[in-house]
Formats: sequence, C-alpha cells, structure tokens
Amino acid sequence: MQSSPRRTLIAIAAGLALLTTPAILLAHARLVRSTPAANATLASPPDRIALWFSERPERRFTSVQLLDSAGRSIALGTPVADADPTGVDLAITQPLSVGRYTVVWRTAAADGHPTSGKFTFVVTSAPAASPAGPTPNVVPSAKLDSATVRVDTGRRRIPNSIVQPGEQPRMTTAARWAELMGALTLIGVVIVRLVVLPRADVPVETFVDATDRLRRLATAALTLFILGTLMRLAAESTLIMNDGDSRLHAMAVVVRDTRWGHGWAIGAGGAVLAYVGLLAGRALAAGWILAALGSVLVCLSEALTGHAAASSRSALAVAVDVTHVLGAGGWVGGLAALLLSVFPSIGSANGTREQQTGSRLVRAYHASAVECVALVLISAAIAAWLRLPTAASLWTTTYGRLLVTKFCVVLVILAFGWYHWRRAVTVDWTIRTADSFRRSAAAELVVGAIVVAITAVLISTPLPT
Repeated sequence: MQSSPRRTLIAIAAGLALLTTPAILLAHARLVRSTPAANATLASPPDRIALWFSERPERRFTSVQLLDSAGRSIALGTPVADADPTGVDLAITQPLSVGRYTVVWRTAAADGHPTSGKFTFVVTSAPAASPAGPTPNVVPSAKLDSATVRVDTGRRRIPNSIVQPGEQPRMTTAARWAELMGALTLIGVVIVRLVVLPRADVPVETFVDATDRLRRLATAALTLFILGTLMRLAAESTLIMNDGDSRLHAMAVVVRDTRWGHGWAIGAGGAVLAYVGLLAGRALAAGWILAALGSVLVCLSEALTGHAAASSRSALAVAVDVTHVLGAGGWVGGLAALLLSVFPSIGSANGTREQQTGSRLVRAYHASAVECVALVLISAAIAAWLRLPTAASLWTTTYGRLLVTKFCVVLVILAFGWYHWRRAVTVDWTIRTADSFRRSAAAELVVGAIVVAITAVLISTPLPT
C-alpha cells in the first residue's frame, strides 16, 4: 500500500514517544502543609521550617525566606530533602524572639514553571535557654520579586497567600515561539522528504534539487530551534542565580541538577542528532532517518519542559504532546517545506511535465496533511481533558480562554485546507492553479505562525486548578 511508509513512520514516532516517556508522575508544586503551620501560634520558637508540596519540588529551584515583623530576613540553612520526597527542610540558625514571622517560599516542579507563596506564624514566648541573651542577629532581607517583602501586621493573613512571581523568566514566551517554529519546520521538512516526495513520484532531477533545498531549510529551522532553546535555558537559569553567579554556571547547574534540565538536554541531543543527519543527508538517504529520530527527541524535549511534565498523568500527557507536535509539524511545517523548498524545484520544468509534478506533489502533501490533522485534533482533545479540571475552565480561566482562542484560529487553517482541497487537489493543475495555491498557502502559514504564538503563550500560562 502507498500509505504504509507514512503509517510506519507515525507508528515508530509514537512508539519512541511512549518508550522514552518517564513513568513518574509530576505536577506543579503547590504548598499543601508546613511546619510551623500557617497562622499557627507557638508557645516556643521553632528550630526548623518544613514545607510539603503537591509534588516533588526541584531543590535547585527552591528558596525559602523567614522574615520578622519588620521585614528583615533571618538566616536559614540550605534546603535539604525531607524523608517524604515532596518535602524540604530548613534549619533556623538562630533563636527566634517573640513576634510574628512570615515564611516566603518559591519553587518549581519539572516543568520549570515557578510557584510561590507566603504564610505567617506567631511566637508568644522567648527562648527559655537564654532569656537575657542578645537580640538575634538578622541580615538584610534578600530580594524577591525585585522588591523587599514587608509584612503588614494590620491585615488579616491568608494561609499560603500567593506571591506574584516577578522572577518569571523573561523572554520565555518569545524563545518558546522560536523553538516551536524551528521544530515544526524541521518536522515538516523531514516528513516531506521521507513521505511526500517518494509518494509523489517526481522526476529524478526534481527530487534531487528538492532534497537539497529541503536540507538547507531544515538546517535553518534547526538553527532557529537551537537559538530559541538556548534563550529559554538562560531564562530558566535566573531561577537559581544569586548575586555574583555566572550565567554559564547557572545554566550548567540547571541542566545537570534539575529534571527540567534533563528534559532540555534531550532536546539538545536531538538537535545534534538531527544536524548530523542533515549533514549525512547530502550523500546518504539514511541521514534523513537520523534527522527524523532527532526530530522526535526535539518533540519529546518540548513536552518534558512544558505542561505535560506537570500533569498527574505525565506518561500519557507527554506522549500526547509529542504526537501533537509531530502532527502539527507534518501539517503546517510540511506546508512551509512544500512552499519554500519543493515548489521552487519544479519551476524550471515546462508545460505538461510541470503541471503533472505540481499536481502529484499537492495531492501527496494533502493526503499526508489529512492524517496529521487527525493526529493534531485527537491529541488536542486528550490534552484538554488532561489539563482542564472542568468544562467551565474553558471560559472561566485564562488558560481555557487561550485554548478556545487557539481552536478558533485553527478553524481558519482548516478552512484554508478545505479551500486547497477544492481549488488545488481536486482540479486540473495549471499555472493559474499554482499561483493561487502559492498565495493561499502563504496566507495559511501566516495564520499558522499566529497559532504557534498562542501556543507559546499557553505553555507559559499556569494550568487551571
């Protein structure tokens, strides 16, 4: 059957996604309990602070401050793992006097999205061991959210009230957009080269020229992905940087010591693999298989450093995200590859030969795109089910409204697909047909870039609770 190579490629990609998906369950780290408890009144001062989160936090992304009633920071020990993997424990290095204290915390789980909050407790008795001792030393309060946290003692305290995360990495959304654009184009190029061109049965000289153009486009897309992913790593490293730290050192620590960094490293390895495959693709057809494997790893990295890694069903969520990106790449990225690389390769042909080649290419791409659209829609529905607690979240939360907006824009792309089917796939291919297809395909790619931008914002938006 003609469609068997394409189905085999999809099956291999899905299998790799499932086999390489970690079986652990991850989620956004939210504070569920603490010692001292929020709003507790203590007869004797505590000697430690313990925090337990909804999921295992990244210790490298975790920081805790203890502030007195004047907003001054009291020295704490280094966060250490609790017997419970979802907890962290910090020693209070000096005795506390009578007064109200505020615990301000920040952490992140495997998706790298920071969460933060604060709660208070009151000490009603001074330390018994040294009632006449000196006033405990305090150090100037550290900066959090680019401002010093002050405690307003005249207001009612809310247990674990949220601190707006001013430390959210800058440029993360723009970097994610660049990553996705590069990844989708790379995937589209690979699918066009391995699936569309063979199925279209184009002339040998067209096949060779189109392959060379596709390789150059894939290299450019891979470069865009690498720049975007390095920007995002640099932004993520701000979560652990202290004054005087080197940016490169912080980036190395993130990659080495965090699960987010491990996911990022998978994408970096995939990019290297894809680049080697593209170099080998100049002389060996097997180089494109290597580039395809690298593309799957890039997709896996995107899932492991996004919301899928924060799902309570991460194995399914990551597999769904990988499938979604692969399908979108074959659909939108494939169209970009067809328009930017393959069509120029048939421009030198004349008359009937050009018409036949153009018609076969469009029909072969359309058949592949239909299957990719099915993958995108099915995986999108499963992802929404995994991430939205209720149907009402679609219109009552920021994430849900962005998801609806994305779906509406995707409908525009589907309308373009229907138009192409009516005006380019099912009709005779002429010069007029080719010109019309190029114009409408370019417009569809613009709308596709908008969808990718919305997706980048979605990835940077907290999930509904």
